[in-house]
Amino acid sequence: MSFKINLRNLLDVDIHFSKGYYSTDNILVSKGDRVHTMLIAIVGFFGFTYTIIGLIQAYHYQAILSFSCGIFALIAWLIHRKGYTLASKLVNFIQLIAFIALMFYFPSSPYGEHINDSVLAFYVPVLIGTLIAFQEKQRIYGRVLAVIILLLISLLVLTDIHYPEHEPVAVLNGANFDMLINIIGAAVATFAEVAYILALNDRLNNSLIKTNHELDNFIYIVSHDLRSPLLSTKGLIDLAKMKIDDREQVLKYLGLAGKSINNLDQIIHEILTYSRNARTEIQEEEFELKDVVKEIFDGLRFSAGPGFSFQEEYSGETKIYADKNRLSTVLRNIISNSVKYKKKEIENPFVFLRFENNNHHCSFSITDNGEGIPLECQPRVFEMFYRGTSSATGTGLGLYICKEMLDKMDVLFAISSKPGEGTTFNIQLKKIATSLVKEKKAPALNPAKQSGSPTASLKLNEQLNSIQGLSSFNQAG
Repeated sequence: MSFKINLRNLLDVDIHFSKGYYSTDNILVSKGDRVHTMLIAIVGFFGFTYTIIGLIQAYHYQAILSFSCGIFALIAWLIHRKGYTLASKLVNFIQLIAFIALMFYFPSSPYGEHINDSVLAFYVPVLIGTLIAFQEKQRIYGRVLAVIILLLISLLVLTDIHYPEHEPVAVLNGANFDMLINIIGAAVATFAEVAYILALNDRLNNSLIKTNHELDNFIYIVSHDLRSPLLSTKGLIDLAKMKIDDREQVLKYLGLAGKSINNLDQIIHEILTYSRNARTEIQEEEFELKDVVKEIFDGLRFSAGPGFSFQEEYSGETKIYADKNRLSTVLRNIISNSVKYKKKEIENPFVFLRFENNNHHCSFSITDNGEGIPLECQPRVFEMFYRGTSSATGTGLGLYICKEMLDKMDVLFAISSKPGEGTTFNIQLKKIATSLVKEKKAPALNPAKQSGSPTASLKLNEQLNSIQGLSSFNQAG
């Protein structure tokens, strides 16, 4: 199981893409580090494998060099584990360049001087690896090492220098296992690196397409959803000015203006939530789920009305280990949708949250008996700014933000709905999440940095809060 997880993580360029797809530093550097780790594993494996082969076939110098190569790969891995990534890469690639050259020089074979010339095949993945592993500020090291490799391999091939340990005493018959192992090893490493390049390129292309699509949608909502409440508020304030002597009419217009401002504030809040999710890392902690659910239920009781029922059921440990802020936002959005789209003609509207923790996974099921989602709308409910009908309230960002957050948390989720009967949203955390997991303490982040939101949006939000305060003050007066 561990091998499958590591292999999936190696080939999945989205793994640990924690700073958001806007950060080229995150994806290029982290994936370069993964290529380096992969090369260390391959070098270590073939180093120790060649040691055994060298001892069996009496390749004396090669056995020593192969064993040293494996040891240096282990040292590079230990340095990498300590967090000194650049030092680890330099140790690994410099020793690779040196040992490959020495293995070419010391064939140490009774079958002739050229028996192990195929070791030069390893320069191909090493050359590719230097260009991938060193990214951003480290890029200069990769270019320098690549030039050194090209010069050295050219020198070795042109001079064709070897140290004959002894005169050939036998003729090689059958397969050349040295060449076979060298070529297979070089091919495996090269294939993995090229696969990484293709996957990375595909990921960045998809990210660019997604970003452009979201930018188009954002321009639409700025020009329509943000502008409409502002124009409505401006018109209502102008009407209030015209009726300044009629207190009742003024309060009516100010009340309507307050609703428009609340709608605008909700849109901006959701945009900031989306931006914060894209730009901040996962911050896991241990917390009591019941407290989070109670806070969400209490916050929605007033808007739900007296006849709406909030139900909950728990099975297993309710202290879980996850990203509290993101999970809370997801649950709040889903439950608020159940309240928003309740069926008014029934007597017992409800939302039912069921949680199960069996120490292998945590699962949530949020079910309601509301309006449900039309069949033709269900495939698109997670799209940015999508609203099923023109009469639908909200910004169309709620479920999109839920999807982005759950994807970022690497969580499984599914939605099922029957129009007129209700909707069920299922969430499953794929890892163990109990109170037995030790709490990780993350360093405090600058709130302004953590949100990752534009300054203009923050200022606009502050102005809206100020206007809301004045509106409430006037109505109270």
